[in-house]
Amino acid sequence: MGVINVTPDSFSGTSKDTDPEQAYRKAVQFLNEGADILDIGAESTRPGFTPVSPDEERRRLLPVLDRLADLSTVLSIDTRSPDIFREAVPYGASLVNDVGMLRHPGFVPLLKDHPSLMAVLMHSPEGPSLHTPIHKEGSGEQSVEEIVRSAFQTHIQDLVRQGIDKNRLILDPGLGFGKDTATNLDLLRSIKRWSEDFPVLIGASRKRFIGEISGSTSSLDREAGTLTIQNWCHLCGVAIIRTHEVSQARQARAVLHALLSEN
Repeated sequence: MGVINVTPDSFSGTSKDTDPEQAYRKAVQFLNEGADILDIGAESTRPGFTPVSPDEERRRLLPVLDRLADLSTVLSIDTRSPDIFREAVPYGASLVNDVGMLRHPGFVPLLKDHPSLMAVLMHSPEGPSLHTPIHKEGSGEQSVEEIVRSAFQTHIQDLVRQGIDKNRLILDPGLGFGKDTATNLDLLRSIKRWSEDFPVLIGASRKRFIGEISGSTSSLDREAGTLTIQNWCHLCGVAIIRTHEVSQARQARAVLHALLSEN
């Protein structure tokens, strides 16, 4: 999954994709490099983000989707708004990627109206910030894995009760959303167990905790750490890798597969 941020304030350090032509060139580049999915987002949800209005999200997103509409690929829309996603459907959007964990009640009728849509159920804390810490080490509370699993179970059961087939869901543990470096690592260590029940998406690309481990202060200087996590995820059966560098991710996976091959 190649990331195209249609925002001026992306944590990843790139902002040129706000221009439809720039976004189109990046999309074509990603597809040529082997991307299977393009993930388009028009609202940054970095720590300390300021929510954008629906009109502003629409103004950023729709011209880019119009430019990408003739591309033959899976289009994922990174949005917390079912209304925005509904407007993206005529452009070919087929995957909802909501960092708000599909809490907005409008997502259920959206999924019912479009039975072929898939949805990423990403774990994030409740509340407007999406980054409230969910676990303190040594507090005697549940482990981060138990907290996230319990939240997923509750939301999945609720969606199923409302008529949404669980086979339409992809789970994302939401690295960095309410999780510190230690809890991000705990989730990654346990990710193979997650992959046994649902397709799993991991979005570790350029995340802050990689810098905290490595000492890198620049988001653009975290690719080696990103690739290490991505290859770990391949070994653990993760279905979708969300990345800002498709060519590097594909190269790392090819080398890993070659090493594992007995032929």
